[in-house]
Amino acid sequence: MLASRPDIVEALRTNGYRATPQRIAICDALWEAGSHPTVAEVHEYVAKRDPTISLATVYKTLQLFAKIGLATEMGFRDESTRYDPETGPHIHVICRNCGRVEDYGWEGLDDIVRAVEEKTGFKTLGKRFELYGICKRCRE
Repeated sequence: MLASRPDIVEALRTNGYRATPQRIAICDALWEAGSHPTVAEVHEYVAKRDPTISLATVYKTLQLFAKIGLATEMGFRDESTRYDPETGPHIHVICRNCGRVEDYGWEGLDDIVRAVEEKTGFKTLGKRFELYGICKRCRE
């Protein structure tokens, strides 16, 4: 679920971090930069508003957001790392041609996780559901 600005501030403070204007701007940029942006894409977006924010600051802040649950860090086969501000249960639908990533929300995912845990005896520590294919734009 996407966090509201008060949720962001609360999550930072609860975990012992200050809710600086830079962190808030980076979180806003993460939401607004597009689907599952890279560090460079978030930096490009936030730098339009504040050119003083460095790429290193964006990188460290996105890692912090992943650590405290405000975003999910996603690594891909092409070695790119993307960040997802949607932390609720959902499926990533990934185009093998252009790399586009879309979210598909489905509340039944938690039921699947429970069933897999019961059947296998595993205790799930995290989850990432992905479907691969060719998006509509690439097929056209």
